[in-house]
Amino acid sequence: MKLREIYETAVRTGFSKEMRPKSKVLEGLKRARKEFSRARGIDKTAFDKERIRHPYDDTRILFGDPDTEVHGVMVGIDIGVGEILLADRLREKGARIDLVISHHPSGRAIAGLGTVMTIQPAIWERFGVPGHVAEGIMKDRVGEVRRGISSGNLTQTADAARLLGVPLMCMHTAADNCVASYLQGIFDRERPRTLGKVVDVLKGMPEYREAMRSGTGPFILIGKEKDPAGKIFVDMTGGTSGPDKMFARLSASGVKTIVGMHCKETSFKVASSEFINYVIAGHISSDNLGMNLVFDVMEKKGRLDIVECSGFRRFRRKG
Repeated sequence: MKLREIYETAVRTGFSKEMRPKSKVLEGLKRARKEFSRARGIDKTAFDKERIRHPYDDTRILFGDPDTEVHGVMVGIDIGVGEILLADRLREKGARIDLVISHHPSGRAIAGLGTVMTIQPAIWERFGVPGHVAEGIMKDRVGEVRRGISSGNLTQTADAARLLGVPLMCMHTAADNCVASYLQGIFDRERPRTLGKVVDVLKGMPEYREAMRSGTGPFILIGKEKDPAGKIFVDMTGGTSGPDKMFARLSASGVKTIVGMHCKETSFKVASSEFINYVIAGHISSDNLGMNLVFDVMEKKGRLDIVECSGFRRFRRKG
């Protein structure tokens, strides 16, 4: 496969697992097209035209010729300068590494993290939160994330890739959509009755079993094993953690249990006060699951020789 095929397959796969109404996705693309058409001068030449093609600003080719033929790939959950140096060293030792793929974004892709957070309010609507309320709650959190990102040296990893001639891409929300949709579908079908059964469902998957071996397996953060699970909301896509205000609205709409990758301390306290159960599936393990689901689709076009690094483990599913 060519690099562009790998990238476009990731985008298409993420789009196929969207948890938002298609109309919401198309509205966002329409706004991007209008923004581009109105831009002038440097605003136009610097505009990221990928925003017109798809809604995942944190999924990008960060360096490399899109026509590069790719057979061997080094894949990690986090790729920094150290992993780029590692890829270059492995190539010196004879490894076939035509591309490095990161899950978490860097460069221009992480600059777009705030934009993909608009996915979250549209998902909350599915669970009964009024649209205008969901969007209003998210505004402050998006601003907070953008302010935090603005101080970073965003191009450091991509610069290292460029200097060493190592093609680099990331697929963040495209993969997160896959894990969120996959787990939500399983919980909706199986309807586990207790929190213990929710954890058991997760333990049945290779990514979470692997995490258990390193002490990072799924666990109940809020609640007890025999507590009723009730209505389950899988919170695993949309850039990064949402605002704490959402817990009250989700609780009021009937959500009893959240299954998430992780939970910051303030969220833990607020969720507890709103009588919401919380199951931590695991951050890196859930990222693994999302990435593996994307690679399962990619490898229908041709098998990739994958070098696992930085927390990634390849598990293939049949079908």
